[in-house]
Amino acid sequence: MPRTPAAARADRLPRRLTVTFGLVVIVAFGSWFYGYGVLVSPIATNTGWSESTLSTAYGLGLLASGFVAVVAGRAIDTAGPRLVFLVAAVAAGVGTAVTATATDPVVFVIGAIATQCVVGAAGYYTAVHASIARLAPADRTRAITVNTLWGAFASPVFLPLMGLMAQHWGWRAAIAVVGGAVVAVFLGAAAVVPTTPTADDGGPRLGLLRGLATAVREPLVRRLLVVAVCGGIVTSVLFLYQVPAMVTAGLTLGVASSLAGLRGLFQLAGRLPLPWLVSRVGSEPLFRGSLLLIGLSSLLLLVSGQLAVAIVFVVLAGIAVGMFSTLESIFTADVVDVRTIGLVLGAYSMSRGIGAAIGPIGAGVLTDATSGRALALAIAAVIGALGALAIPRRPTAVEQA
Repeated sequence: MPRTPAAARADRLPRRLTVTFGLVVIVAFGSWFYGYGVLVSPIATNTGWSESTLSTAYGLGLLASGFVAVVAGRAIDTAGPRLVFLVAAVAAGVGTAVTATATDPVVFVIGAIATQCVVGAAGYYTAVHASIARLAPADRTRAITVNTLWGAFASPVFLPLMGLMAQHWGWRAAIAVVGGAVVAVFLGAAAVVPTTPTADDGGPRLGLLRGLATAVREPLVRRLLVVAVCGGIVTSVLFLYQVPAMVTAGLTLGVASSLAGLRGLFQLAGRLPLPWLVSRVGSEPLFRGSLLLIGLSSLLLLVSGQLAVAIVFVVLAGIAVGMFSTLESIFTADVVDVRTIGLVLGAYSMSRGIGAAIGPIGAGVLTDATSGRALALAIAAVIGALGALAIPRRPTAVEQA
C-alpha cells in the first residue's frame, strides 16, 4: 500500500498530527493521571469506600499501564498506531462505563485499573512518542519536545474542570464526561494518523525479561532504576494528594483543584529554559535538584490551608515536576551509551511505573492507619531526597571511553 503524503513527508510532523497527538496527551494525562486525585474525596464521601481502596486502584492502574505500554509499543511497530488507538477507544469506553456505574468497591477498582491501564498505554508519552518517531523520524526530537509542552496543559485544564464537575454533577458524571473525551480523542487520532508500513532492521530483538536483565547488569543503570522507583513514588503521591490534602488543610475543592491545575502551568516554566540551563550547568545537578525539590514541596501540602503557602507549593512543585520529567530522558542520554538508550529508557519507565504503584498504595494505607496524610507526605519527601542522592554522577570522557 502506498504511503499517504503525511507519512511520506518524514522531514516534519504535519500540523494536524501535532495537534492530534497534543490533544491525546492532554486528555489522557488530564483525565486519569492528574484528574483522578480530584475525585478521591468526593468518591470516599459519597460511597464510604476507604481512601486506601481508591489509592490502590490508582497505583495498580499506573503499574498496569507501564506493562501494557510495552504491548502497545510493539503493536505500533508492527501494525501502526491506528489499530492501537481504535482498540484503546473501545476498551476505554467499556472501562469508563463500568467505573462510572459501579456500586461495589471491587467492581470500581477493577474498572478503574482497566481504564487507567488502557488510557496510559495508548495515551501517555510512550505510545504517542513512538508514533511520532515512526511517522516523522527526522523531526522526532522537535516534535516530541513540542508534544511534552502540550502535555503540560493537562493538569491546568482538567484539574479545575473535574473539580467543578464533581461539585455540580457528582463524581460519576465527571468520570463519564472525561471518559467520553478519552474515547473521542482516541477515535480522532485513529482517523487522522496515516497507515505506516512495518519496519524491521533485521537485528536481534530482546524480549522484555531479557532486556531488563541485560540493563540491570550495569551499576550505573541500577542506580538509575533506583532513581526511577523513587521518582515514581514521590510524584505519584504528590499528584494523588495535592487536592485532597489542600481540602483537608482548609481550602475548598474548587480552589484546591484550580491551584493544582495552575501547578501544571508552572511545569512549562521548568521545561522552557532547560536547553539554556543544561548547556551552562549540566544535567546532573539540575536532575538531582529537581527531584529533591519535588520531595520537599510535598511537605508544603500539610500547611496548604493558607493560600500563600498553597501558591508557593504551586510554583515550586510545578517547576520541579516540569524539570524532572524532562530531565529523566536528557540525563539518561548523557550517562549511557547511545546504542542502548532505548533499552535503558524502557527499563527506567518500567521501574518508574513500579514506584508509581507503590506510592499511592503505601500512602493510602498510612493515611487510613494514622487518620491523616502527614506521615505519608513526610516519607515521600524522604524518598525524594534518597532518590536525589542515588542519581549517579556523569562519567568523565575517559570513563566513557
